[in-house]
Amino acid sequence: MKTDESYSNYMYNFIDTICKKFGPRYSCSEAEKNANIWIKQELDNFCDETFIDEFETRPDLYPQGFIKVAGILGGISPLFMLLMFPLPILSAILVILGIIVLYSELFLMKEWIGFLFKTKKSTNVFGIVKPTQEVKFRIIFEGHSDSAKEMNIASFKPLSRRIIGVTGLYFLFHTIIFSLWKFIAQIVSGASIVIVNWGVVSITIIDLIYFIPLVIIYPLFFLLLKGFLGKNVVLGANDNLSASAVAVAIGKHLSENRPKNVEVWIGSQGSEEVGDKGAKAFVEKYGKKGILDNSYTVVLECCGAAEDMCIIEKDMHQAVYDAEINNLLLQAHSETKSENPDLLNIRTGSLKIGACDACRYIHEGFKAAALMGMEHVKNRAVNWHSVKDAPENLNKKVLSDFLEVSLSFIEIVDKKFSS
Repeated sequence: MKTDESYSNYMYNFIDTICKKFGPRYSCSEAEKNANIWIKQELDNFCDETFIDEFETRPDLYPQGFIKVAGILGGISPLFMLLMFPLPILSAILVILGIIVLYSELFLMKEWIGFLFKTKKSTNVFGIVKPTQEVKFRIIFEGHSDSAKEMNIASFKPLSRRIIGVTGLYFLFHTIIFSLWKFIAQIVSGASIVIVNWGVVSITIIDLIYFIPLVIIYPLFFLLLKGFLGKNVVLGANDNLSASAVAVAIGKHLSENRPKNVEVWIGSQGSEEVGDKGAKAFVEKYGKKGILDNSYTVVLECCGAAEDMCIIEKDMHQAVYDAEINNLLLQAHSETKSENPDLLNIRTGSLKIGACDACRYIHEGFKAAALMGMEHVKNRAVNWHSVKDAPENLNKKVLSDFLEVSLSFIEIVDKKFSS
């Protein structure tokens, strides 16, 4: 479905206004809250219903909180290597505990260490466009209003990033191996491997072999941590105000071109960058009400600066994205491209490191998919978590492409339920 230039201008101005009016919008900040209030006012102009939902979360837990906890556990581990038997085994235990924290929080989102972080309030904002006839189905389109802290490592040169990553991670396994080696060697050989005993300090030959490489790999471990612990909150124009802009533009268009039997929810979640917490709250509330039982959710991501569209098949949170929706998105893209030959190409892919709100729907048994803007070669968003993620680096045509595919998707689904 071809849209005119007024829609691309509308979406760009939507993003630019929020960035200029509210600036960076970290989870649970006043800027995030006020941006969602502004979005609701915009939705009020053409939606049949609008609402803001408030929820509680721990914005400092994910991802920087658990990275700091895991980093501290790994960072202090070498201190115990120098102590008398059996204390060197604590070095391995601390590193393993740090790895468990990292894996359970990053990949499984268990929030086992949530008690270490304060609870704060965030919001989601949504509007509803009703069909002209009976509601037989529901489609949810969403972006997110919050923006992330800068990911320093994303700006490193590829070779530097690889060296820092591999060497920094090796430090953890280096410590586990030598901690176990020293512990076992002291059981087997006793004091024969000891060079110096001084109070609680016991230096062995194994310690010399362990600590010499640390001159290089220990600083790189902290450089790796620093790469994930940026302090600056970015504007998040592409990630992910662009998706919120597309979602709102969908509502604007549908208010004058209503589906027959499909009700469309359009909105912007809060606190996505801290573990998809807005989507979690949304699914908990509306899943219990039955709203999501007979619905599709399409999570839009990074729709303003892209070389390709990408349909996600699975992510790092062990979520397998809905094949039924994915096939309909491919059909929508094909039909749109027949009218608009210059439309971005589309491909499928998986996120080995990364995810989006869709995982929260999928984990609870609801149908969800994600349509994301990517670089051409890598499954990575343009200017991802970078200070370059600003309105001036967006492309209005890309915004229009995502809007047109989304509208075509709605048309296909509505025909399915109107026949």
